[in-house]
Amino acid sequence: MPYRPYLNVQLTAAYDAYLNILDHVDRRLKKALGRDTDNWRMLNSCPACFYKLEDEPVLDIDWLVSIDGNNSLKRWDTSTYGVAP
Repeated sequence: MPYRPYLNVQLTAAYDAYLNILDHVDRRLKKALGRDTDNWRMLNSCPACFYKLEDEPVLDIDWLVSIDGNNSLKRWDTSTYGVAP
């Protein structure tokens, strides 16, 4: 089938309309759920390592972090279980 420029224009217009509908639905859903503020994600994020229970004993080390691409955890797994990843 030879290239027809009008088909490209029609497909582009249809895809833009589809993306516009998805964006509109997403915005309405966030507003209905009360998730439309700028800082909602920061206020409602709850990583497991920072979640504290009432009357939880204080630990010597609150949390442990590694910025090495998870290589230290791979080494720990190998040394503990004797299995290479």
